[in-house]
Amino acid sequence: MKIPFIKMHGLGNDFIIFDNIKDLIVHDTKFIKKISNRRLGIGCDQVLIVEDTAKSHNFKVTMYNSDGSETGACGNGTRCVADYLMKRDNLNSLNIESITGNLPCTKNNNLVTVNMGEPKFDWKDIPLSREQNTQKVLLDEFEAFCLSMGNPHAVVFMQNIDELESLDLNIVGPRLEKNINFPELTNIEFVCVLDDKTIRMRVWERGVGITMACGSGACASLVAAFKKNKSSKSNKIILDGGSLFIEWLNNGTVTLSGETEKVYEGIIGD
Repeated sequence: MKIPFIKMHGLGNDFIIFDNIKDLIVHDTKFIKKISNRRLGIGCDQVLIVEDTAKSHNFKVTMYNSDGSETGACGNGTRCVADYLMKRDNLNSLNIESITGNLPCTKNNNLVTVNMGEPKFDWKDIPLSREQNTQKVLLDEFEAFCLSMGNPHAVVFMQNIDELESLDLNIVGPRLEKNINFPELTNIEFVCVLDDKTIRMRVWERGVGITMACGSGACASLVAAFKKNKSSKSNKIILDGGSLFIEWLNNGTVTLSGETEKVYEGIIGD
């Protein structure tokens, strides 16, 4: 068995991409967990599988977290696979079909942009386990603004940058991810608005853990900050791996822009 793959990253948020591989093993949970392991496999945050599609400029992509669970709103992963496909097919724009909807993508110079669609605020759409004020969800010692960007997010605003940077995500992340409020678990974003009004964000990703960047999390943070009168509708989000640029458009959708990079290509198997 020889399976070609591409390794890419967006601000250190890294991915293994399989391009139209028909072998069912690429969807197998054990296989995904093994190749995602940074000691026993290649190592990545998510695995992205490009499927067949009959439409021009339209690509179906199945996305898995490193624990083998399927996800549908991986912003940086979508940007990476879009960049790969645009270079492969000499395109400036295309559409990615995911389990949570269509994600239009464009490229301008080195910046790849994906439209992540409209945020959802109803407790059933996030989803939460019960009806409540989604902007003030109590998570142990924290209060979170909860919303969906195609996957669930809980945005926690910290008082200052020192409090944010000193937070031990390995302790609070897994505890809050599995909080009783989240029947499908959740991504946790800890954010702070800086003196220059940009936003610093650290993230614990559902099914992955600490990552250097999270595209859908950056979108959720911008939306929550605007709704709480802490930001304009467009802003720079500063993550461990670099900066992403988020804009909440007048049509209600949210765009995510940033750089991507191919690390290498390889072959799994004998």
